[in-house]
Amino acid sequence: TGEPTAVEMALNCNYDRNTTCEYANPMISSNRLLIRIVVLAAALGCANAGAEEKTSRTNAVARPFALYTAEGKPERLDFDFGNIKAWIRNKGGWNVEGPIKHVGLLCATYEIGLRFGVGSPGCDNVKWISDVSYGTREQQCNSAAVQHYGGGFLPDLAKDFDRITCAERVIRCSGNCK
Repeated sequence: TGEPTAVEMALNCNYDRNTTCEYANPMISSNRLLIRIVVLAAALGCANAGAEEKTSRTNAVARPFALYTAEGKPERLDFDFGNIKAWIRNKGGWNVEGPIKHVGLLCATYEIGLRFGVGSPGCDNVKWISDVSYGTREQQCNSAAVQHYGGGFLPDLAKDFDRITCAERVIRCSGNCK
């Protein structure tokens, strides 16, 4: 196209008293070059946005909630993952809530999921009786912390509710994950 490259322009740059840059090609100002660099960086960031995926997993022991059926069985089991709390009801409905902190300026999408299992105390030797089911999905940018709320319904777990002793919290990140 006849335009010099950014490297050629930088090599031919003459600074004046106002620290503005005049290039050998007067058709391209320093502002236009800066805009091109920002657009290129954003395009590269977007191109890599779907390329990276990371997961983080943590187990928690089931604790009966102070809500019982007429038969004296728990109606809800609670799971404490630190800042993230979750619970499942005896019919298979489940919820999860808690903050996720994003690191970096470029955006990433975060999801919180759960799976439930049967294991010994302390969630050792767990036999998972459900797949991971994701209940939240939030896009986060600029080092933001976002409170996630969500859940789902796993009716097949109603028959196994009395056996559930553990849950695994899975945080999945896609995009610019750090």
